[in-house]
Amino acid sequence: MIKIIKYWIPAILWMAFMFPVGNKTFSSPWLYQFIYRLGPKIFPGIGFDTLGMIYIVIRKTMHFIEYAILAYLLYRAFREDRTRRWNFRWAAQAAAIAVPFGFLDEYLQSFVPNRRGSPLDWGIDSFGVLAALTVLGTNGKGEWGLRLKRLFDIALSSFGILLSSPLWLLFGFLVWIQDRGPVFYTQERVGKDGRVFRAFKFRSMVKDAEKEAGPVQAVANDPRVTKVGRIMRATAMDELPQLWNIFKGDMSFVGPRALRPAEKEVHGDGSSLAISEIPGYEERHRVRPGLTGLAQVYLPGDAPRIKKFEYDLRYIETRSFGLDLKTIFLSFWITFRGKWESREKKV
Repeated sequence: MIKIIKYWIPAILWMAFMFPVGNKTFSSPWLYQFIYRLGPKIFPGIGFDTLGMIYIVIRKTMHFIEYAILAYLLYRAFREDRTRRWNFRWAAQAAAIAVPFGFLDEYLQSFVPNRRGSPLDWGIDSFGVLAALTVLGTNGKGEWGLRLKRLFDIALSSFGILLSSPLWLLFGFLVWIQDRGPVFYTQERVGKDGRVFRAFKFRSMVKDAEKEAGPVQAVANDPRVTKVGRIMRATAMDELPQLWNIFKGDMSFVGPRALRPAEKEVHGDGSSLAISEIPGYEERHRVRPGLTGLAQVYLPGDAPRIKKFEYDLRYIETRSFGLDLKTIFLSFWITFRGKWESREKKV
């Protein structure tokens, strides 16, 4: 009974959400109207044909993501926390349930007024299942695993950008009206293989916050943080523009935090140390940096860098599709509770 509750109930509830709740929600007129009303405000002069294409891409993206998550939940149910992480039989059993369920979903839609099933949708459903199971089989480390992880990042970031666009407008206005300063703040960050890229954030500190001291790690009750900035940092809303970095390929959803090339760590005695001198710094660059990660989720914000780097290296060695999903879910939980700036346990 415990195994059923722990492993099978989540998969069953997810299937119930997808049909009919999720299916109806993401196919209802509100999403169509939302895109057609908001699109011209963000991109003046955009054509209706383009907006229609955006609507279709979002719907198909949701098909892919929904069934990828279903495949993972079913695989997890068959695995039942056994020591071995990968077994082809478990993957085949998960696919044997998820793929026919996708077909059943499309078939039942033919009985709904003004709706009809689509072979293309079923194909996308099935591809989401196979993609998730392939990533599980490679633990996200092989060539195919990395490519599918990248595909998942593109799908989720594009949907996230559109869904969060009202928040971009809201926080952009709040940042600007507070001191009439710039809305966005760009930083140089170190990415995969040591490549430097420009990361985008909502500005959460006062103007010219680093003019005197240079790039220094933020500390508890940092006087440079604005009132709006404290809210954004507690809920990670200042990181929303980095969805664009994920879409571009500079970052991934899960991975070591993207650090600045010349950032310093400030110790309790006031002394500082370049983070490049801390053991584990170079090893972190073997993968794309992440919007969230094990260190961000499980450690307080003011934990020493050497401790954070230990968690980063642990992720690199044990990364998998399942671990990524778990980290993303925990990150949403921390955001809803406004605990990102907590100096205590977050989850």
